[in-house]
Amino acid sequence: MGEDRLSHQACPLVLALGSREASTHTCMQTMQGTQESGARPRTQRAPGGSHPSGCARPVWCRAVGIVISLVLMAVYAHAADTFHRLSAQEIRAKIIGHVITDDTHWSQHFRPDGTLLSISLARLRQGTWHIEGNTLCRTLTRRGKATTACSEVWMWQDHVEYREQGVTVLEGFVRQEWR
Repeated sequence: MGEDRLSHQACPLVLALGSREASTHTCMQTMQGTQESGARPRTQRAPGGSHPSGCARPVWCRAVGIVISLVLMAVYAHAADTFHRLSAQEIRAKIIGHVITDDTHWSQHFRPDGTLLSISLARLRQGTWHIEGNTLCRTLTRRGKATTACSEVWMWQDHVEYREQGVTVLEGFVRQEWR
């Protein structure tokens, strides 16, 4: 059978496993010698016999696709659930002395002395921070007016989210502060 098939006529192994007397040509099976005599090739059937192998996707292939989709959805759901809310002690350990940033547009530098330097679109704003309960409060002065925002801090690896009343209001990453 191997010598009957040319290299450009290769088919998947499953399709080529017909009879030893058959030669395979573009995923069609013909009896040896009948192709030259003008005989119509017959399509090899899938093991279930319901669909020709080269014409439709087998049921098992669809099943594998569904299983892979379910596994990916479970992994994504697990990743979403790995964020955890930081306590006041964890905020001090993981946020203070570091920078929260989106790595492009803005950054917030939480200094251990209680000062906050916020850079947003190349504008520097100064302010203060404090911890109230298990929330991080940031006070910034903008156009002579001080505003305070207190948020829960949620973290997963180096990803940080500020959440207020269960809604994510800011997303960023924890980075080491540069001096």
